[in-house]
Amino acid sequence: MSVSFMISGVYMSNKRQKLPSRLVLILAFDGVQIIDIAEPAQVLSTANEEGADPHYDVRIVALKAGLIESESGFAILAGEIPKEGAVDTLVVPGGPGVHILRKNPLVNIALNDLSQRAARVCSVCTGSFLLAEAGILDGRRAVTHWRSTDRLAREFPNVKVDPDPIFLNDGPVWTTAGVTAGIDLTLSLVQQDHGAALSARVARRLVDYMRRAGGQKQYSEPLALQAASGAPFDALSCQIAGDPRLQWTVEKMAETAGQSLRTFHRRFEAATGQSPAKAVEKIRCDLARSLLHTTDMSLGQIADRTGLGSETPLRRAMTRQFCVNPGEMLDRFA
Repeated sequence: MSVSFMISGVYMSNKRQKLPSRLVLILAFDGVQIIDIAEPAQVLSTANEEGADPHYDVRIVALKAGLIESESGFAILAGEIPKEGAVDTLVVPGGPGVHILRKNPLVNIALNDLSQRAARVCSVCTGSFLLAEAGILDGRRAVTHWRSTDRLAREFPNVKVDPDPIFLNDGPVWTTAGVTAGIDLTLSLVQQDHGAALSARVARRLVDYMRRAGGQKQYSEPLALQAASGAPFDALSCQIAGDPRLQWTVEKMAETAGQSLRTFHRRFEAATGQSPAKAVEKIRCDLARSLLHTTDMSLGQIADRTGLGSETPLRRAMTRQFCVNPGEMLDRFA
């Protein structure tokens, strides 16, 4: 039996009232990178399944409703952009079609109208170029895919481009780095709306091993030795990772690589763009991060296991490498 009571002239039931949904519009266009649409849509859909209240009403929209051809060749059926009414979140994805779309004056009109009606405006990857073209990023800090940060800064001098973070939040405007950063951004939106517990459940459902903080550097994920062109020091990097406690001096690394000290130092920096000491620290920090998220080891134990010594050097090294300290990483994954 339902019992009702009245507050300020409005009858309320003791049954839980259903809250209005959060309208999320994701812009689609020819040449869009489909993952930039799929990631936010999937995170929000999963949040709904995990009990988000109010839930997310996610809609794929375009300047002209109909089939949109993505960069990958997948066809996307997009609806019309609502002509009026409030919007909770606007998501502008990236892709090669961005730079053609920038030439369409109707896009600027639509984005400016939506940005006035939206509580949050977000770009994924090179979608930042569309926001910048519309003037939405003027005077704001922003990030984009690491391969496009120089171009964004050059073409839009009024935008304060920061090339490092995975995502940035400047007031109601959010911008992200490339590809999987769209997941990190959307998980943070879910956390902002519904709390860390729901965001963590969504991350687990998506088998996302950690929710990266926005301040992390976007191009610190691969080991630099393995990312280098030709990867001439792969064997060495594997040996360091296999025995990180060893005193990996430059002399020891040169001996292991079978080169003279002078030749090794010159070739190593040319191939990796960093000194041998910094490369060793990066490998140790990658190992430490993995242990942090996959074991119950204390920071002291992790520091000892990875050759970083003790907690203080561990904290300093990880902050240098990832711009996030171990405590913040644990908070994100808790």
